Amino acid sequence: MRTTLTLICLLLLSQLTMAGKKSLLDKDGVELFKSDKVYTLVNLHPDEARGLLYSTNYQLPSLLPRCTKVELKKISKKGLVFFVPDRGREYIYKYVPKHSIDSVQIHLQDFFGSKCNPNDIKKMSKADQEGIKQGTPVMGMSKKGVLMAMGRPPKHANPTLDSNTWTYWRNKFGQRVVTFDSKGKVSHIQ
Repeated sequence: MRTTLTLICLLLLSQLTMAGKKSLLDKDGVELFKSDKVYTLVNLHPDEARGLLYSTNYQLPSLLPRCTKVELKKISKKGLVFFVPDRGREYIYKYVPKHSIDSVQIHLQDFFGSKCNPNDIKKMSKADQEGIKQGTPVMGMSKKGVLMAMGRPPKHANPTLDSNTWTYWRNKFGQRVVTFDSKGKVSHIQ
């Protein structure tokens, strides 16, 4: 009985200790808060005036290019605070659970990581390269290219990437729908 009580106390103590620590693993299992190399994996579209991004992944006009080096500052169930040294700017990434489905830690794995090779796009089609550079969908782009250009579409409307129609939001009221043909190439942009 005493041993069981001791084990329960130790378990609770370890959970309380871990609750106060920053933790964010990338898809390779690297702890990003302990890494000096953290990058955006896709283009991000912040509300530049307010320094905000949303897990809904609004497609705002501003562009924070993929492979931008960032410094993570704080994570909570409400989101992430990060700093972009090249811009001298801090951003708040607001997590909206009903639009993201996953936990904040799982959601952020699609957007931040310990490795990002900017030369990866040189092997891609001209349409992919153009769309990624502009941060918008372009006719003929691949699904991979659209993901790099715009990020993952919100999971509440796009639970799987196997669909040939992806819905993004420009803002709270306007949508952008990207349709792919049977070969996985952009065939229609609405």
